[in-house]
Amino acid sequence: MNFFPTVSGRLLAPLLVFVLLGGSVRAADVVDNWSFLDPGAPPPKTATFGALGIPLSFAGFRGGGVVDAHSSPANPFPGTARALYVEPTPDNGQLRIRTRPFLTENPAHGYYEFTFRILEGSFYLSVGVITLPWNPKDELAYAENERLFALNFNSGDPLACGKLRALVTEETGAIAPEENYTLRIEWKPADNDVAFRFFLNGKPVLKPGGEPLSLPVDRKKFDEGVLGFLLSSGQTDLPCAKAFIGSLRAEALAP
Repeated sequence: MNFFPTVSGRLLAPLLVFVLLGGSVRAADVVDNWSFLDPGAPPPKTATFGALGIPLSFAGFRGGGVVDAHSSPANPFPGTARALYVEPTPDNGQLRIRTRPFLTENPAHGYYEFTFRILEGSFYLSVGVITLPWNPKDELAYAENERLFALNFNSGDPLACGKLRALVTEETGAIAPEENYTLRIEWKPADNDVAFRFFLNGKPVLKPGGEPLSLPVDRKKFDEGVLGFLLSSGQTDLPCAKAFIGSLRAEALAP
């Protein structure tokens, strides 16, 4: 498939996206509908956008770019102007999209969610703790020091989380190609832990046997830094994804 043939079939320059939100987030789209990038145009190495002047740096992304209603392929998500299209490369290069939606302190109760559509292949979402203080010039300030858990999204298979396989909802079994999904991760205090729960298209993700998936994280570990979220495709035992990533949202919720 030629991507953006009006740009002589040229793929976007390598990019790796780092995103930061400062202060409290009010159901905001972390990437602001990808409005800071124009379809068919390679991104700059650094950029800011939005009222907060969110800083980003780009490297390592080889195939794809921002799509809208007029590009080929087109944005598949209704109600949003743009999406990010990613596709495998011959060398199976790794795509990473890192977000640090809460600058200095995790909200006790909050959520993170993203919309996606897989055409083929797989990617994963890793959630971890970033212990370094925020420094916009330090790429490590976007990277989690310790992984808490990871979810795998493979076209044609149910969700997986570590050794937990066949994670479904009442309405969704396997992740079907060419279908739109929204994955939401919500957390809140639970005794001495912070409990993470998961929702796919608004329905609780269930373990085999029908119990809602809930992952406890020790509150001391949760408070060691801030949450970091890594969307990645490549360098796994599964094929890289050809997929669309829509909105990324994060919000601190009321206790």
